[in-house]
Amino acid sequence: MIHINRSRFIAALGAPGWPIIKLKQIHSSLVCDVDDTYAASEAIEGDAVVTAIRGVMLGVQTADCVPILVTDVQGRVAAAIHAGWRGTAMRIAELTVARLIGKFRVDPQTLIAAIGPHIGVCCYEVGTDVVDAFSDDELIERRPEWPKPHLNLGESNRRQLLSAGIPGGRIETSSLCTKCRQDLFHSYRRDGSRMGHMLSVIGLNP
Repeated sequence: MIHINRSRFIAALGAPGWPIIKLKQIHSSLVCDVDDTYAASEAIEGDAVVTAIRGVMLGVQTADCVPILVTDVQGRVAAAIHAGWRGTAMRIAELTVARLIGKFRVDPQTLIAAIGPHIGVCCYEVGTDVVDAFSDDELIERRPEWPKPHLNLGESNRRQLLSAGIPGGRIETSSLCTKCRQDLFHSYRRDGSRMGHMLSVIGLNP
């Protein structure tokens, strides 16, 4: 059923038959290059992927973590990023933009990024190990009614994209919280290990 749903999803995007290149996500800062479609049949280990190949979809799966999709205004390159707190702390979003710049010689001023639905600061309670991994205190929120601090995971990744050179006006951030919106999204924090996953994809037209 999952394969059927994915086929329907890709067809609804106007890309029927396009292979989906998915990562074996490991909560890392590893950025992978895809230079041929053979990768679609392989399990690529990492948490971000970049390509200039046309007619393929890059995909990341999330259930509270942050999905980030990046392309340029000319549609020459694409990237998909899975950013959990570990990957975010290791600056995977910034590293991915750096890979696009270094590998494809793109101007970061021409890049466009979409930060998809993820667990919001309203619900992302974290422990001291997570707090200690982030040097920017503005990303940590504390309220009297919260027993533990909360992390603004989406904002952390937005700031990384800005630091990498993408203009603020070219970064769109979803305000929807995956844990709050049970009617729309899967959430590990809400549903535990029985949760499903969302698939976020990006591809370049042939």
